[in-house]
Amino acid sequence: MKRVYNEDSAVSPIIATILLIGITVILAATLIAILSTFNNSTHFHDIDTSEYMEGPFNLSNGNEYFLNITSTSQIVPLGQITIEIFNGSKVLYEGNLLNKTTGNIKIVDQVNAQFSPANSVEIMLSGKENRITSSDLIYDSTLFATVTPS
Repeated sequence: MKRVYNEDSAVSPIIATILLIGITVILAATLIAILSTFNNSTHFHDIDTSEYMEGPFNLSNGNEYFLNITSTSQIVPLGQITIEIFNGSKVLYEGNLLNKTTGNIKIVDQVNAQFSPANSVEIMLSGKENRITSSDLIYDSTLFATVTPS
């Protein structure tokens, strides 16, 4: 009489399902990690820009500074650019460059609210803390200029 052996050498269906899910999760995590390193935003520090600040002009109630943009190869709304204004190590103001008045600081853009060549942003300070020692311009969380008055 002939004996027929039936051998099960495959992995059980439950173990196979667990392995497939695990491999899928590992591949998805790897793909997310690789793609998250790409950044589609344009930072100004990669673009030709030139900024300088003139002032102070010593008004009767404070100081007046002009932040001048002399060249840039991209136009960006001033609302997307953050400025931090310093008096020594103290931050006097942190916010965007759109027209606004906050405390002792008044910001007035001179040309249609865009960061573009020949644009001038007027910054007026009043009160006791009325001198700018430096300012940082930040676009999309990236510092692209530190400007000190001339």
